[in-house]
Amino acid sequence: MAGHQSPGLPVIRHPFSNQTFSIPVKLLTPETGSLDLAASTACDRIATPVLSPLRDAAWRRLLDIDWRVVATIAARLVVVAAGIVSSIVTARALRPAGRGEYFLAVTTAQLLAQFTNFGLPSGNTYFVARDRSLFTGLLANSFWISFLVVPAIGLIWMGLSSSGFGWSATSHATSWFAIALAPLILFNLLGSNLFVGLNKLGTFNAVQVGGAVVVLPFMLLAGHLQAGPTGFLTASVGGWSVVALVIAVLLRRHAVGSLRFRPEVFRMTFSYSTRAYLATLAGFIVLRINVFILHALAGSEQVGYYSIASQITDAVAILPQSIALVLFPQLVSSRRHRGRTTVENALRTAVILAVICVAIWLVAPPAIQFAFGSRFLPAVPVVRAMLPGVLLVGVTAIVSQYLAASGMPVSVVVTWFGGVGLTAIMGRALVHRYGAVGAGVTLSVTYGVILTVLSILTWRMAVRSSQDVATHEEN
Repeated sequence: MAGHQSPGLPVIRHPFSNQTFSIPVKLLTPETGSLDLAASTACDRIATPVLSPLRDAAWRRLLDIDWRVVATIAARLVVVAAGIVSSIVTARALRPAGRGEYFLAVTTAQLLAQFTNFGLPSGNTYFVARDRSLFTGLLANSFWISFLVVPAIGLIWMGLSSSGFGWSATSHATSWFAIALAPLILFNLLGSNLFVGLNKLGTFNAVQVGGAVVVLPFMLLAGHLQAGPTGFLTASVGGWSVVALVIAVLLRRHAVGSLRFRPEVFRMTFSYSTRAYLATLAGFIVLRINVFILHALAGSEQVGYYSIASQITDAVAILPQSIALVLFPQLVSSRRHRGRTTVENALRTAVILAVICVAIWLVAPPAIQFAFGSRFLPAVPVVRAMLPGVLLVGVTAIVSQYLAASGMPVSVVVTWFGGVGLTAIMGRALVHRYGAVGAGVTLSVTYGVILTVLSILTWRMAVRSSQDVATHEEN
């Protein structure tokens, strides 16, 4: 059906309904300070057919299902399930002391990988999405840092620990496994982020699922052989080595030239990666600092209740994390629609999380009693205290992608470290009086403040960006 048209007047096409409408010239010129009476008649005629489809289309976009997000969530759930199976196998095959030794070695490897990644995971995604020509350099640097720098730092740490100058929670034997495992963990992370930067989310999800599927048989074999802690650590190293090799082969297909270390690429990416690293570190501290405050002021029992609540909320966090993962490379590569895309995804995430949080609020008592027993029913109010924070930090994860795609301003890092201070101060006050519930309230309030500040920063940056785009188009 053709829209209303008048001869001699400019015509615009409705972006969603394909209807066309004639618009008086005076309406379209920026020099016009206000709409005249003649123009208002035209506005009345087009308001209903234009605005109604616009509103309908906006709701359709808001409720659209992004199947890439669904696939990413499914992949992460498979990884979580494989991790649970692996935990059950190690718990049954090892006595508590052996399980503790194994867990400490793996945790040490994870910490070594975390503190030596230099923010490269975020940097890899950002710079590849922005400029594909940097891919080979980023892949090369990821390889050298993972398999040369990380082991070197690990050996220095082990040497200092052996000499009494450092701290080590693991035995000398399992420390070697931690040093062997850390480079594999880091390279798998860096390589996976390169897939995201290339916008190859199907490959990313396949690698995540494949990694879990490949490592699990190694763990099952170690359990069958009753191999002990070192046997399970050997299985972990073997399984993750296979995964790292597959990732390297897949990524090498996209690289051009040699994989020598590229100092110029490292220097180019260092500033952004450092800011991303610090913001991520601060976010991790905000999330976990209450555990130590709670243990110091309220004891292990309250930490136990808090751990149940954290486990539940961490599972819900898979949703916004998956949306953010899919969203980030889109925002980096498209500046024009960056603001609108961020708002749509933030609203969509908020709606979905609100529904999930209401459901958890209602089913928490019977669900916790069924899964963990009546002794853990005091965790119910802790879960409910943390649910507002789940919603707020989920939306924050989406808003943060806009800022990260816009160059990660220092103000983001300052905001997150401000959140660390707020969590520490408020946590001491509320935990002392309300225990684990106070810790949950602290987290929710902190995330609310952080979301407010980051939203203001995003709005200001979006205004400046739109002005820059308009100026560029005029020129």
